[in-house]
Amino acid sequence: MFSRVLIKLIDQAILPAIVLLVVRILSVIMISKYAGINFSIERTSLNYSNLSDYILVNSYSLLFMVVVLASGLFYIIFKTLVFHETHITPTLTAKLFSLGMPSFIQSSYDLYTQGAIWLSYSYLLLFVTGVMTIFQLVYPMIFIIAGGLTVVSTVLLVLDIEQELDISKTKGPTLDNDTRFIDLEVDVE
Repeated sequence: MFSRVLIKLIDQAILPAIVLLVVRILSVIMISKYAGINFSIERTSLNYSNLSDYILVNSYSLLFMVVVLASGLFYIIFKTLVFHETHITPTLTAKLFSLGMPSFIQSSYDLYTQGAIWLSYSYLLLFVTGVMTIFQLVYPMIFIIAGGLTVVSTVLLVLDIEQELDISKTKGPTLDNDTRFIDLEVDVE
């Protein structure tokens, strides 16, 4: 039986995967058309007339993927910093409820599963661009940009997790510290 966390991660991984795949396909077509590069579509591949055209299209297509991935990651990071239920301000909470948007306030579970998925895609893209850079199939600058994105987003998410752990340590469980007994007079007959 699958655990609840694994099912949640799989569920949350579908949308980013589809978005990144669509961005990759559309960007390859748009860059090829914009640069006037001819390509042929065969059964399982796109064929370019020379290697420099392929490197150009591949590099800019991966750059578009990095930009979309950065947008998704920084949206998740923004939500963890602003709409996280453990450190959202009471004023913002009241405003969200008055506007009928309490769903913007999210739990740690939701935010960190989304962050883990988007960060996983960032590491995967970093690995792929690294391999392509080694084989000179992409401009090295793409690998550097992907690496910067991955490092910055990892640091920001880890800092938020540390803040979350500090909050839970200092806050602890909510206990009633009143040690006085309350006498209730109850007539039992």
